[in-house]
Amino acid sequence: MATTLFRFPTADLRTVDLPYTIKLYGVTDEMFDDMVNEDVKAELLDGVMTVHSPASMRHDMVGHFLRSLLGDYAEEKELGAVYGPDSIVRLRRGRRFAPDLFFLAASRVPQPTPQEYDGVPDLLLEVLSPSNRDYDLGEKRSTYREAGASEIWFVDPVEEQIFIDRKRRKTYATETVTAGRATSSVLAGFWLDAAWLWADPLPKRRPCLRAILK
Repeated sequence: MATTLFRFPTADLRTVDLPYTIKLYGVTDEMFDDMVNEDVKAELLDGVMTVHSPASMRHDMVGHFLRSLLGDYAEEKELGAVYGPDSIVRLRRGRRFAPDLFFLAASRVPQPTPQEYDGVPDLLLEVLSPSNRDYDLGEKRSTYREAGASEIWFVDPVEEQIFIDRKRRKTYATETVTAGRATSSVLAGFWLDAAWLWADPLPKRRPCLRAILK
């Protein structure tokens, strides 16, 4: 049977109520490349392309806070580089995701910078929202674990919870943080106070970074 490539009808999304999640089936890597552009946030898992609605302002602010904080810390300590949320991670053929944040240790940062990262990041982080919570904690979490990521964070600003999955040989141990410090095993010495993420407005990043670096 012949396969016809087509472009995702982004204009039609204006008639869809927010928030939304759209799934397209039978999508190959080649079709994904043809359909997805900078205006469409989509992911691919074993032939199913998932398209998410634009992030809420709160989701965007928490994600930006985390990327800036982890990125500045990694740069200060010369540990590696932080990317997201628009960079694509290709875990393997047919599995491509756009995590809110991912970290690569210095020895694994590709040079020159590619169009997308091909491999498994050292740390993956997702900011949960009502529209993506089940998907991220279900299919995406299982896929990240199957790929063998060393550390996976799920930050839920609505429920005020942080789930941290740490790889332990062939399985994962999960820590749930609702208050106090959430620490990273991958970024040596990094921690954050969960209260920072639940605050509205969010705290200024520079004082937070100084506290971590003490």
